[in-house]
Amino acid sequence: MAFTMPTLLPHQDIVCEWIVQHAKCGIFLTMGGGKSLSTLTALARIRPAGHILVVAPINIARSTWIDEIVKWGFPLRVRSLIVNERDKKLSRAKRLERYKAIFSEPPTMYFINVDLIDDLVKNMPRMQVNGQEEIQWPFQTVIVDESQTLKSPTGTRFQALQIVAPATVRFIELTGTPTPNGLIDLWSQMFLLDGGLALGRTFQEYVDRFFKPALIVNNVVRRWEPRPGAEDEIYARVRHKVMSAQNTSIPMPEVSNEIVNVTLDSDTLQAYKDFTRDLVLDLASPDPNNPGTLTITADNAAILYGKQLQFASGTMYVDDQKNYAVIHEEKLAMTDYLVRNNGGSPVLIAYRYKSDLKQLLRHLGAAGHDVRAFDGSRGMIAAWNAGQIPVMLVQPASAGHGLNLQDGGRTLIWYSLPDSLEHYQQTNARLARMGQKHPVQIWRLVTKGTRDEKMPRMLERKHLVQLGLLDAVRVEVLDVADDIRELLGDLDLINI
Repeated sequence: MAFTMPTLLPHQDIVCEWIVQHAKCGIFLTMGGGKSLSTLTALARIRPAGHILVVAPINIARSTWIDEIVKWGFPLRVRSLIVNERDKKLSRAKRLERYKAIFSEPPTMYFINVDLIDDLVKNMPRMQVNGQEEIQWPFQTVIVDESQTLKSPTGTRFQALQIVAPATVRFIELTGTPTPNGLIDLWSQMFLLDGGLALGRTFQEYVDRFFKPALIVNNVVRRWEPRPGAEDEIYARVRHKVMSAQNTSIPMPEVSNEIVNVTLDSDTLQAYKDFTRDLVLDLASPDPNNPGTLTITADNAAILYGKQLQFASGTMYVDDQKNYAVIHEEKLAMTDYLVRNNGGSPVLIAYRYKSDLKQLLRHLGAAGHDVRAFDGSRGMIAAWNAGQIPVMLVQPASAGHGLNLQDGGRTLIWYSLPDSLEHYQQTNARLARMGQKHPVQIWRLVTKGTRDEKMPRMLERKHLVQLGLLDAVRVEVLDVADDIRELLGDLDLINI
């Protein structure tokens, strides 16, 4: 059957044209806006030579792109560097075999987990050229889905791609959350696109020019803020490479985002206040073989912060082996109530700590709910979307990106909120995205009188900073396709 190009929405047309016209570019588009479909359509138009590599968080690399290719019938040969044809993770030996085979394969779109990109680069062959060692890089096109995962300039992910980016013809970055912790996150993403022309050749140069310390702890800068006028200058410097498109044409579902207060009894709340003041808390040992009292201390502000959030959720870690003591079960009781009164509709529950996961599995299971922890498999995604999983528990850091879960449910409970705006927005967008047929209900459990109460405001502040960047690089959607073609014709004349 002959391949037919998908009909894109207006904002997706703009994204597609931007990729066609810009060999190295960034697409900052709201989660669920169709970044992968727009990119695949652009590639179908470009027909780039050689192999294509998609680098993404594991669940996206494992399923999302392949599902999109199959759904629309794109004529692409695909191969995973993560799992085999039965969706089982490759052994180290099998993965190395696939690395070697790349050089003898016909043009193929490969998929790899962002955490394995360093391994891939290290295992590419080298050769001597004019007395210098050069890597043999087989991918002329590299796509980084969720490019904010490269934000750390000292991380192995960025450093690996920094080596091979100059050897690519096309380098495409996709994200809905480019600056989850502020504009400080932007440098590494831009460097891979232009080698430092826009924001500086080094991260330190970027920081020195555009930022000043906002928080210093023990003579170490923990948070930076832009200098006066720096935000506008940064926006102006990146517009030639990155864009966002307002997705007003998408039939997005209505979203109700509500805080559900959880109330502690007076003794437990007083214990929280005493711990915050004295930095010491006595707890009953969770080990039945060693009954007694354990003393928990918070030696610095960072430890106190984490312990306060643990307390608010109902448990607290008591050692380095992740053993924990149960302090209260108020959040568990509220979660049970919300699930039980959700009209039988499946519920997605996002948790922060492994102790949360264990407590939720135990408590909800004992209450008669069919509850399962998400394992990342395509089979479990299919089961959820078929409505076969009444309650599914997800960890935003590992399951919050790129998964299409909108067919399986419309209710999300945040058992414990994350620090990361990226994880928060990405997880919300698993249900609140294009294709969702029902209004989406998001409940955020907040324990009154604790650190929990500050979390929504912190996430909102980060969101406002990110909105500034997206607004600054937005390319307005043209209403008529003929207008798009006319604009592109003008660009072609300019480039002659």
